[in-house]
Amino acid sequence: MPVKKEIIEELGEEGLILPALVNSALAANDRIKYYFTLLQTAQARAENPHADFSSLRVERESAGIENPLYDRVVAESEVLREGISHIPHASRILEEIKNSLMEMATPLLSRDNADAVALEERLRLLEKGIPPGEGDIVEKKVIEAITSAHQGDGDTIHILVMDMHRALNQLQGELASESIDGAMTYLLSVEDKDLVMAFMSGIRRTAPLKFDHPGLGTTATRNGQKLILQNDIGMTDAHVLVINVVDRSATVIYTDIHMPRLQFFQSLFEGQGVTWGDTLSKKGAATFEKKIYHLSTGTYTASGKDDLARFLAFTGSRLVFLIDWNRARKRLRNFLLTKDAVGVLKWAADNDFGHMGFLILGGEKMVYDALEMTSRVPMRYGEPLHQILGREKSIEYFQWVLRVSTTGLLQNQSRLLIQDEIKAELLRFFRSAHEGLMEICEEHATLTISVATIVREALQHIQTGENGAFISRSAQRAKRWESEADLAVTKVRTLSRRIENADFYSQLIFTADDALDFLEEASFYVTLIPSVTSSRKINQSLVEMAELAEKSAQEFLKALIASQYVYKGYSRDDMQEFLQAVDHVLSLEHQSDEALRLAQKTILVESRDWKEMQVYGDLARTIEESTNSLMKAVFLLRDDIMERMNR
Repeated sequence: MPVKKEIIEELGEEGLILPALVNSALAANDRIKYYFTLLQTAQARAENPHADFSSLRVERESAGIENPLYDRVVAESEVLREGISHIPHASRILEEIKNSLMEMATPLLSRDNADAVALEERLRLLEKGIPPGEGDIVEKKVIEAITSAHQGDGDTIHILVMDMHRALNQLQGELASESIDGAMTYLLSVEDKDLVMAFMSGIRRTAPLKFDHPGLGTTATRNGQKLILQNDIGMTDAHVLVINVVDRSATVIYTDIHMPRLQFFQSLFEGQGVTWGDTLSKKGAATFEKKIYHLSTGTYTASGKDDLARFLAFTGSRLVFLIDWNRARKRLRNFLLTKDAVGVLKWAADNDFGHMGFLILGGEKMVYDALEMTSRVPMRYGEPLHQILGREKSIEYFQWVLRVSTTGLLQNQSRLLIQDEIKAELLRFFRSAHEGLMEICEEHATLTISVATIVREALQHIQTGENGAFISRSAQRAKRWESEADLAVTKVRTLSRRIENADFYSQLIFTADDALDFLEEASFYVTLIPSVTSSRKINQSLVEMAELAEKSAQEFLKALIASQYVYKGYSRDDMQEFLQAVDHVLSLEHQSDEALRLAQKTILVESRDWKEMQVYGDLARTIEESTNSLMKAVFLLRDDIMERMNR
């Protein structure tokens, strides 16, 4: 019977406990018989030390008692004086007899009838005849009183044990357990059986996704007005699901030692109309894997019998995705952000793929093996994959991995074939990472345009004669954007070390970043202008230079975007668009050279003092350097494309 007795007792579902109690009571009966035989044999051996006696090891093992210390009890027993013997571990044996008696009586006492009252009285009186056995010293007459089954001796513990055994066999027959589609059931009505079949249909539909992993044992019974369904899910003591069905209302009671898995379980019911109460954390039984477990209760009200059956089937179909969930989450966290790992597991559950196939094939080791083949520099354990492929691509890849792992194993494909497919797919994702690197370069170019625009607008603002607050704020924005651009450069340089034939992107963004740095420096020089001059002629010449720098950055971005189409497989129009953008960047750099000479001439003529000349001269040269850097970057881009075409 797959009932997890301790947690079910804590949940107060006595109806599910009775079969488990009967089974435990029958096991206790076997143990008591062994203890009786052990005491009798030990007494006989003490009185006849030279005779041969069995250690009763086989009897102990048959009774399900694991302690091997009892195998020496017979051999080491001895008479201290007439009628009194020393029997090793006697105090423990006598205590075990008491405990086993109580375990046998428990399901019989729960019946709350006249027989239970009489049994309780007999048990109370006879227990007094079991001494504590201090010092492991026992009287012969005590052993005889406990183990005697002769009716003429009056009521004895042995006679009580035999009476309880008969009553337990009768009770077990009354429960009349039957299996409904794999669920152990008892005391059900006809309508109950239909609902149990609905729940089990959901279990059976997704159960293959656990492969050979144990779990999903189900018990069902009726207790008063409610039908009770219980599923043990996996092997953890406190991991259990109980569903109480009353009329058309289903109450889902779920316990788990892992809070993230509990929250995941709740997320599986999104859109199902389940109302969840507050999650409670409780102290569990001493045998639990962890001292604290969490309990969540959800309620669903069905519109009718068919809807209730549908909900029970859906609930049953979700349980397989909880088995080894925490282990799968930890494996995926080696590569993904925690929330993305949970998101991938939810996607796999929602699409009926699950995660057990991934674990069976090797989990994170399988992916690291793939990375060693596809990545130029081997990754270390725990190094996130999303830092190479990006979050979206990494999520997409692991969704694919979980899907292929499951479908491949279900189709009986060889594990080696599936693992090779996973490696090949990762190689394809790494190749697509080249596109990701170019996207980062495009984002960097967008920041360059923004900083160039700031320089132009700040210079135009000076021409209007307004206050310098706008100019100062603009310079601060340029500084923030430069910091963002630096992060993009670092990311490309880091990733390019991991990806084959990706050094080009590092060189490209590093060169383009010089342009952004020059423009950010120019925005700083602009903040110095109001304090030294108000020359409109010089200002106008610098506005024209800033406009050229802004246009150059825009054309460079166009060249980057056009290059993507050329890399993928180009048409004549694609190549023409790319080459035109390259030509515009080169042309704007030449214009910027001419504009610098004109600006320098104007500065020499119009400057009133050396401060003015210094600020304007540095500003003009810095703007021109930005267009020069963009020209170098676009040359790198053009040469790379021409080389690839040549190959």
